[in-house]
Amino acid sequence: MKKIILLASLVLAFVLTGCSGESQQQATPTTSTSEEISVDPELTQKGYYRDQLTDPALYDYLNKQSGGVINPGTVVADDRSDKIGKTSTFDKNRKFGISGIAKIISENKIKVSSFNYNGSCGPIYLGLAIRNSSDRPIAKLKEISVAQSDSSFDLTIPSNISLIQFEILGVYCPSQEEPVSSANF
Repeated sequence: MKKIILLASLVLAFVLTGCSGESQQQATPTTSTSEEISVDPELTQKGYYRDQLTDPALYDYLNKQSGGVINPGTVVADDRSDKIGKTSTFDKNRKFGISGIAKIISENKIKVSSFNYNGSCGPIYLGLAIRNSSDRPIAKLKEISVAQSDSSFDLTIPSNISLIQFEILGVYCPSQEEPVSSANF
């Protein structure tokens, strides 16, 4: 009985593993190349890559990391930088005396000029947001704790935020949920 069980298990092992005299081929792992594989080859021919279309912020970030940016405050003439050069005025707020002009001067700088604030809200901060959720800014750029009269300053956009990720430069008062004034780009 033991011999039959042993013989049956050997036959089963040969059947399952294949006992032919042919050499077995092992699966070779696929090697990845550094070239981007695009779903649509026409897009690659036009110079687009999948990351550029599906996650433009990550694509820009990775290009800046590998590009060796020396002077990040320079103006870049590029089709992706539609917002560079756009100017917007802050919504006038009589209660807090907020007014001024904001201009995007490069991919990581916004220049605020002629900024006025009467100080009645206490410390305020300027932050970047999108229109449909302006009550939750994606980045706080500068805090102002005293009254301002016709002041000018530069705001640095964090390196992890692209120009296409925000639409509003808002002025936020801690006692208000929504921005008390905003410049729309």
